[in-house]
Amino acid sequence: MNDKNASIYYKSYELSPFAISDDDPNIKRKHLDNKEKSDEKTGIITRTSFQRDKDRIIYSKAFRRLIHKTQVCFTGEMNEHIRTRLTHTLEVSQIARSIARQVHANEDLTEAIALGHDLGHTPFGHTGETVLDDFLSGKDEGITKKLLEMYGFDITEMKLHFKHNFQSVRVLSELEGGYKNLEYNDIKGLNLTYPVLEGILKHTGLKLKDQLIFYEGINDNGFFHMEQTFSCSLEGQIVALADEIAQVCHDIEDAVEGNYDSKEFICDQLQTLITREFNIHGLENDDDVENMIATSHIKYIISCIISEVITKAVDEIKNNMQKLSDRGVKYPLNEDIATHNCVLKHDELYNRLREIEENFVINNYKIDKMNGKSRFVLRQIIKAYLTNPKQLPDHVLESYAEVCSVPTLKELIKHIYSTPKDPTTKNIRYLRKEVFEENQKHIIRDKTFLRAMSDYIASMTDLYALQQYKKLYGGDSI
Repeated sequence: MNDKNASIYYKSYELSPFAISDDDPNIKRKHLDNKEKSDEKTGIITRTSFQRDKDRIIYSKAFRRLIHKTQVCFTGEMNEHIRTRLTHTLEVSQIARSIARQVHANEDLTEAIALGHDLGHTPFGHTGETVLDDFLSGKDEGITKKLLEMYGFDITEMKLHFKHNFQSVRVLSELEGGYKNLEYNDIKGLNLTYPVLEGILKHTGLKLKDQLIFYEGINDNGFFHMEQTFSCSLEGQIVALADEIAQVCHDIEDAVEGNYDSKEFICDQLQTLITREFNIHGLENDDDVENMIATSHIKYIISCIISEVITKAVDEIKNNMQKLSDRGVKYPLNEDIATHNCVLKHDELYNRLREIEENFVINNYKIDKMNGKSRFVLRQIIKAYLTNPKQLPDHVLESYAEVCSVPTLKELIKHIYSTPKDPTTKNIRYLRKEVFEENQKHIIRDKTFLRAMSDYIASMTDLYALQQYKKLYGGDSI
């Protein structure tokens, strides 16, 4: 027998006053949610809003593509045991949930933010992110010059940028399909709650080289609280912290596991750090540490280090929460109490790990070589699409036709032949040849086209990007 006032979901602990509860009035979506409305009618709540968001992220195509996206270097080319963007995401989720549980934050919200935080990442990691931003902002002098020569177009005037945290929100709000709402036929994205999207947006900085990034539909959305750079939720701040811990510690582990040329330097630094500088629980025996490093049993060492960093971070968060408790502060938080900038700033162990990562992992022969290769591949792909937009696949050209902002071209698009099966779908590929050529310069100059093209390139996996390069330029290898 069903009790219409009952819920089959129960919290295992009482939430902190700084956490967002499951029935908080700030939990809003852009559109009404069919399944939540249905649950309200039956009175049987099988999942919270944040649990729904987590599930939608996990079942998305963008999430599945993370398996073939770079975390540190090309996946599959150096060592399949090193991390991909997907395994990094799962590890961030694990660390974030562990911290959230200890400080009584909302674990479901924390997990949803963690699972979605890197969905906007490009192929080839941060190198791909830099290539796309350099292209859109005009910092890539070669491509900027090519656009001036071919189209008399100065892309710097567009003031466009690319950053993966903004792109993650764009993926979830605009690009990812699969969510349907009977009341809104034109709905885009997965219709996630704003606390999840805001936490994803602010898991890393909003600026690029001290310049605030602007994305259409994000910066002007009041639910994202763009007046402050860190997340307004405790849960969002925890994910930013967990991301930093996972990245620094696991990059070091991967460098040893992947046998980078700087492996000996890294191992020497770790041994000095553990045996001479810090007393880390589980690593008190210097002989054991030396043996583990010599036999490449690095996983246990990194696990102990992460536990140490997390323990100190949790203590710091609790201290910060105690200081604010008497003031009755609740969501949205206007103070940073849990991000890495606040919690790890004076953590000597973490700062030493960061030095090792920056000096011996990022500065590395194999990484530099792979970064150069990936930069070359992506720049060539960009040049190909700018030279002839018809080389883009149909779904990109169809998406552009929906959002085209060129008045004369919008009128022409209305008259493109479409299939009887879907008369609403238009594809600019099927403009008459002479009409397309006359309008090509307007297409390239259109912000919506540049964004659609960048969306497509950003969605590529490492392997897919390499395949596209080969299809565009021929040959079995680069």
